[in-house]
Amino acid sequence: MNKINANARKTNYLFVIASLLMLVLVFNGCEGVKQEPEDTEPIETPLDGRGGGIITFYSGQSGNRDIYIMNADGSGIRQLTTHSASDECPAFSPDFSKIAFVSERDTSRELYVMKVDGSDQQRLTSSYDAKEQPSWSADGSKIYFVMDFTSRTEIWMMNADGTNQVRLTDNPTRDERPIESPDGAKILFMSNRNGNYEIYTMDGDGGNQQRITNSPGHKIFPVWSPDGERIAYGLTVIGSGSTQGDIHIMNSDGSGDVGLTTANGRDENPCWSPDGNSIVFQSERNGNFEIYTMSADGSNQKRLTNQGEWDGWASWGRK
Repeated sequence: MNKINANARKTNYLFVIASLLMLVLVFNGCEGVKQEPEDTEPIETPLDGRGGGIITFYSGQSGNRDIYIMNADGSGIRQLTTHSASDECPAFSPDFSKIAFVSERDTSRELYVMKVDGSDQQRLTSSYDAKEQPSWSADGSKIYFVMDFTSRTEIWMMNADGTNQVRLTDNPTRDERPIESPDGAKILFMSNRNGNYEIYTMDGDGGNQQRITNSPGHKIFPVWSPDGERIAYGLTVIGSGSTQGDIHIMNSDGSGDVGLTTANGRDENPCWSPDGNSIVFQSERNGNFEIYTMSADGSNQKRLTNQGEWDGWASWGRK
């Protein structure tokens, strides 16, 4: 696959724009003047019942998309990858010792893994089509990902070392953002196979695919709570000349939906803290995508990053 420049990647990343009335998703990264991380305080490791721990994310703050890590209060930002190619979409392993991510460093978009301190970076995949959105199985033995065939995207699964790649979905539309339930019984994902982005579940082998939402607006980037009882997601609604996105939570069967944010612009891509008490998400409420946290009931919303460049795709962990 030919190397993709930054502007082409922005266009390729806007999955929903291409398929649904110019809806813009989270991948519109930006580039800026290279700068050093703001501080180097030690990374906090314990949870304190208020959403402590560490957060990994990717950012354009160095002038290139790289993977970073920080304390859950936004302090101690450290850069984990420094390659000249884009590194994106980090995801903590269940034991929080490793981070899976996407990189363009070997021309095509492939999946990599590294230790939580950024060391021992290893390539897991090697094929023509772009790989996106890695996530780990609950026991850490497998990695789910999305294969981008340009006209559609499909969900795949492989062993955590990159072997035994298996395709789980096969549709002429877009199946994305696979997340395994904490008990390993189901896989959560989003799909526009019925025209609108809705949330689905399926068994671990790709069978028994079931739609659990059916309402106005696009339901994007769903994630299980640590106890598997709730799902957080982004609800995006296109208005007259504007797009509004908010974070919602619901029960695992799709009932009891509650909106948590009401800020102008888009709030999206939520991830739960390991204790289930808080949620990290990205928001453009101040004109640029930055990372925020809030309590699981929507209170105590706090901005963590303020780099002047795109920050997003956060994954919350601990040691």
